[in-house]
Amino acid sequence: MTQGEVREMVWTALARHHAATYPLPPHGHHPNFVGASRAAERLMRLSLWQRAQVVLAGPDQVLKPLREAAMKSGKTVLIPHPDRAGQYLSLEGLQPQQLKRIREAAWLGRPVDLDHLPIDLVLVGSVAVDEKQGWLGKGYGFPPKNLRIAAPWATLAHTLMVFEALPCDAERRVDLIATPHQVIGI
Repeated sequence: MTQGEVREMVWTALARHHAATYPLPPHGHHPNFVGASRAAERLMRLSLWQRAQVVLAGPDQVLKPLREAAMKSGKTVLIPHPDRAGQYLSLEGLQPQQLKRIREAAWLGRPVDLDHLPIDLVLVGSVAVDEKQGWLGKGYGFPPKNLRIAAPWATLAHTLMVFEALPCDAERRVDLIATPHQVIGI
């Protein structure tokens, strides 16, 4: 199978089983899913999360509970600029309620250079993952293929998104996958 075929298969399965949540349909996104808050809670119980002070997080709806929890707990949250590929913003000093939509970060966030920041954790959405920690994203947007950050990478996934082994090449490896029922990795 190609990466595109795997993406379509996962998006269709999430839609067919009513496992996807806003934004709908899940096609073309790192999907938000039923149980994402439980998966986020699993991740937040880990020492990896608790120790992290600087978190780079994708803009996906599925990651919103993690971004908000990080902001509330005083972590520095960095996100990709919603309108300028390759540029990043710090949400430091902002409260979650100030960001009703992630797009508002373009006006409220402060530009930062990732090369000069000690990032402790990278949070990314996903379309498909496997038990060997292979990761497949939506095929464009964040994270760009050339993003090289040495910090651990983590994602959230619905059970329908988890394969024993991806039936295609993984785009990258992640260090941790949190689902509503388990944690894979670290």
